[in-house]
Amino acid sequence: MLDVLIPHYNDAAALDMTLQSIEAQSWKGKLRAIVMDDGSDKEELAHAEKVILNSALKIEFMKSPENRGRPVTRNKLLAAADARFIAWLDAGDVWYKHKLQDQFNTIYQCVYAGEDLNRIWVTCNYDWQWMGRKRRKVTQTTSGDQLKNLFVGDRLRAYLWTLLGTRESFNLVGGFDERLPRLQDLDYFISFVRGGGRLVNTGQSEPLCCYFKSDVGRNAQEIRDCYDTIFNKHGPALGRYGHGFRRRSHAKADFVAARFAENNKRPLMALKFWLQAFGSDPRYALYRTKTSLQKG
Repeated sequence: MLDVLIPHYNDAAALDMTLQSIEAQSWKGKLRAIVMDDGSDKEELAHAEKVILNSALKIEFMKSPENRGRPVTRNKLLAAADARFIAWLDAGDVWYKHKLQDQFNTIYQCVYAGEDLNRIWVTCNYDWQWMGRKRRKVTQTTSGDQLKNLFVGDRLRAYLWTLLGTRESFNLVGGFDERLPRLQDLDYFISFVRGGGRLVNTGQSEPLCCYFKSDVGRNAQEIRDCYDTIFNKHGPALGRYGHGFRRRSHAKADFVAARFAENNKRPLMALKFWLQAFGSDPRYALYRTKTSLQKG
């Protein structure tokens, strides 16, 4: 049996799209969706309830009387799950038709190879779509040093909705860090790998899900602060790669925060993060600046 864990907040139309993508899966095993509303407005909550009633899926609907934030919601969802396998999907993102089937095929291959399923997460390639732009495929590369690649965030990225695994594998981490209003996925993935977990890809080159991305309304300083919390929490792991790698990681975090500031019309804040990046790693910051100018 599979439990699909779905946090929702104030976007019933997005929830509807997400549930439809689950209904359309080619995998026809026993499935339950667990949706938790994180204190939505009364009108949106009513719309979400209607969406759930109209769905053909078996759905357990949980409600929080107030907005507690994504990590609290995810912890409650994880506690409510009792199926052997778990997958995640945020309201507003979608799976493509063969996502679950391809991932379960990979699970079967791991069983045949004698792998410990409770230390494996199956990830997949996915589409990344900025609002108003074309979709582009992102490849999840699971070869090499997974811990290092998660810190870098170029070849291997931390997104829960790409995953399928056993309930025990997700409990290996011990829950989501409720100090992190953003970037809980990154912290969760790093904790999993540090604890002896390993990510495997399906081996399918095509994307199996789609992430609809927007920076609008996101707090750039909050995001940068969450990076610092993660870097401090995982300091020994980060430090094993040397001082230069640590500086590069901080500079990359500054550029991410600068992007959020720019996309929310906060140019002075964006400039602050750019200057911090130059202070952390001048060579990398210069490279990023040149690349940005070339792209226009």
